[in-house]
Amino acid sequence: MGNRVTSLTGRAGGGRARALRSDREGEAHGTTIPVWYKQGEGEEEELYYLQVQRERERGEKMEDSPRNRKLRVCVATSNRADYSKLAPIMFGLKADPDNFDLEVVVLGSHLIDDYGNTFRMIEQDEFEVSSKLHTIVRGEDEAAMVESVGLALVKLPDVLRRLSPDVLVVHGDRFDALALATAAALMNIRILHVEGGEVSGTIDDSIRHSISKLAHYHACCTRSAEQHLIAMCEDHTRILLAGCPSYDRLLTSYDCEDHARVIQTWLGRHWSCSSPSIT
Repeated sequence: MGNRVTSLTGRAGGGRARALRSDREGEAHGTTIPVWYKQGEGEEEELYYLQVQRERERGEKMEDSPRNRKLRVCVATSNRADYSKLAPIMFGLKADPDNFDLEVVVLGSHLIDDYGNTFRMIEQDEFEVSSKLHTIVRGEDEAAMVESVGLALVKLPDVLRRLSPDVLVVHGDRFDALALATAAALMNIRILHVEGGEVSGTIDDSIRHSISKLAHYHACCTRSAEQHLIAMCEDHTRILLAGCPSYDRLLTSYDCEDHARVIQTWLGRHWSCSSPSIT
């Protein structure tokens, strides 16, 4: 019978098995990698060196798979108020570089002189700003707000395409956040909405609820906000009742472990350490 290709572990069937390794035989089979043969009957099996090579390639693919690579998170902040809520999240992401890549996008009133160029607060906290977008159209009427949303939608696609985040974190109910959520949703980028589900009775409610419907994940502050999100048919398994992030920043701003004393100092005499409730 003619020679048949087999693995080192293949069983010889009917004839005496022998293995030959030579570069000339390898070239005859279209490869310069040593080839293993056996004489005799038996089915053709996968070469041993190919098994090793495939295992190595499989391992490399697993290392590059989304489950094993770091999660790229983009946090977008548009004003000083939302930065106070997003900063604790940003610090947490920055403190875990083995699992997260943090990208920071600054837009809106952060970059306006009249509001104090508050983007400097972010730089003072030693965050590297990936992109700055001037998106505010000056004006005191509703048309200026609409034009600002439109300007942001024109500029955001290039930034999001360049950063290519796995998750975009947005906060609250500002029109800047609506533009961010709209752009990310249309570009199939996952959105984490912070402080959704709140009710204030103004146009902010419409913007906030719109962002919540565009978002895929939610971090809300109160039990009632959580119930509002569930009533909006949001998946309860993707809602995290996390409380207000500003409290984390308040507690970590003090170099001490006695958080009860910090809260008592903040609330004054109306708060008791033995019974943590306002009387």
